[in-house]
Amino acid sequence: MTLLAVLRIAVAAAGLLVGGGVAAQPEAARGQDAPGAGATPGAPGEFTSADELLTALESAGAEIRHLSADIAYVKEFAIQGDVQTREGRLVFESKPGEVESAAPARRFGITFDKFQVGERVEDEQIEYLEQFIFDGEWLAEIRPNEKQFIRRQVVRPGERWDPLKVGEGPFPIPIQQRREDILRQYGAELLDGAEGLDQPKLQAVGGKCYQLRLTPREDAGESDVREIRVWYDKQTLLPRIARTVSTADDVSLVLLKNVKLNEEAAVSEAELSTELPPDLTGWNVTVEEYRGEE
Repeated sequence: MTLLAVLRIAVAAAGLLVGGGVAAQPEAARGQDAPGAGATPGAPGEFTSADELLTALESAGAEIRHLSADIAYVKEFAIQGDVQTREGRLVFESKPGEVESAAPARRFGITFDKFQVGERVEDEQIEYLEQFIFDGEWLAEIRPNEKQFIRRQVVRPGERWDPLKVGEGPFPIPIQQRREDILRQYGAELLDGAEGLDQPKLQAVGGKCYQLRLTPREDAGESDVREIRVWYDKQTLLPRIARTVSTADDVSLVLLKNVKLNEEAAVSEAELSTELPPDLTGWNVTVEEYRGEE
């Protein structure tokens, strides 16, 4: 995958997780996908417009510091007709900025241990098949079965880049951002949750969600995205699905399950560190320092 593709997977997944808050819910209703004990209560109420939902999402998830989830990423290529599916685990960390106006320090890692093209499934008997980690400055791509470790400095040294910010990241979706900033670049619609999902299982999930559809505004500059759709659980405002269509008609879908928050997330430093391990004997290691705008 290209660097942009890697960033898009990571940002889409992490953005899904921190894009919504978590509402209080009865104990009897809490199941496998229920948020962890560190979640912040606050019932969302009923939204009847995209504007109302975007307003609620401005502060949603502000108390989230660590997250973990099972992730499925599906990419459909319009021209080739191929479908690729990756499954694995996502971890995320968000720390407040040193000053109130500073962007939060965000790190996330994705470990894919299953890869499928069409009907063929490759489930390697190794710790992981592919791993992608972003620490706020460096992006690491790790492939143990190929003994390959690539570490790229994608942010200017000393600076902090928030890949989840609209207008900066490669895969913008509303995540703790001002409603006005979103609407400056996108038109927003609130759609029926089951719309736009073909598979019955996804429709069942979507039917219990608010669906937010974003389309780039013509006066906001060029974009390679035709539309972005995000599904938020009606009871918790926890995001479950994100679907993006590119201008080339390629479709990307991210689905999250078994989401755990804060103390229950059990996120390890190893899953978020891009530092080279002390022993990489026999590995092909590439380290690329920041090259500026290309």
